[in-house]
Amino acid sequence: MKTPLLTPLLMTLAGCTAAPLAPVAVWEGPPPAETLAAKQGQDPKGVINKNGHRTDVMVPEFVVYPAAKPGAPLLIVCPGGGYGILAEEHEGAEVARRLNAFGSAAVVLRYRVPRRDNAKPWVVPVIDARETLRIVRARAIEWNADPKKIGILGFSAGGNLAARVAYSPAAPDAPRPDFAVMVYPAYLFEKDKPDSVLREGPDGVVPPKGVKPVPAFFAHSADDPYPAEGSMAFAKLLKAMGGSAEVHVWAKGGHGWGASERCLAARRWTDLLGEWMKDQGLLQP
Repeated sequence: MKTPLLTPLLMTLAGCTAAPLAPVAVWEGPPPAETLAAKQGQDPKGVINKNGHRTDVMVPEFVVYPAAKPGAPLLIVCPGGGYGILAEEHEGAEVARRLNAFGSAAVVLRYRVPRRDNAKPWVVPVIDARETLRIVRARAIEWNADPKKIGILGFSAGGNLAARVAYSPAAPDAPRPDFAVMVYPAYLFEKDKPDSVLREGPDGVVPPKGVKPVPAFFAHSADDPYPAEGSMAFAKLLKAMGGSAEVHVWAKGGHGWGASERCLAARRWTDLLGEWMKDQGLLQP
């Protein structure tokens, strides 16, 4: 049996990972805008299905992976799963471990799934993610993080969630992260086809005019059924609005590779993210 090798950056810093802390509740009382109720004996924090994914989350929470040293950036990690489930191992816990390895803190968010609204499945997850952002900023120092270096990172539907929290039209007092990372984000286009256009308007992902977008990092595969053209079009728009964006597209990999050994993209993207975070002044060189 072959033993998977760590990438060079992770190999150097593999000893810098921290054990996760106990889950933190997103809401002190009943979550707002909730329409589902747990069945008798069902854990409202979610159940793990036969594929190892979490679903039926009615009480959202997040798991903290503190940084090894003070002043680190912190990323809120949003697993994907079509707003129906949370692939919280290879798009959650393993991601947090890799972030820890290069010096960043992380929290893995268990936002509410499955969809409460098929037409607008992001509405309740956005509420959960924004409240998580408020909590994380207020408590960042507890976890060796800098409250001015809080980012959001998401995969697929979680990438859509990250884009919405960072850029979509919202109330003036809605919290925004300091940077955003979107890995094969879904639903950026009106239709998931390479020749489609970005979703605009109050329910879209296009930022409001007059606001400089926060820096963005994208990772995608060219053969992903959720087209990489969405990431490229969104990056182009953010740059046109005065922001900055870095995009990495691999020829192969498909969808859903997360932090794994499945393909070159899955092995390499976190190294590239770490280098980008150094370039942005978020990590020490």
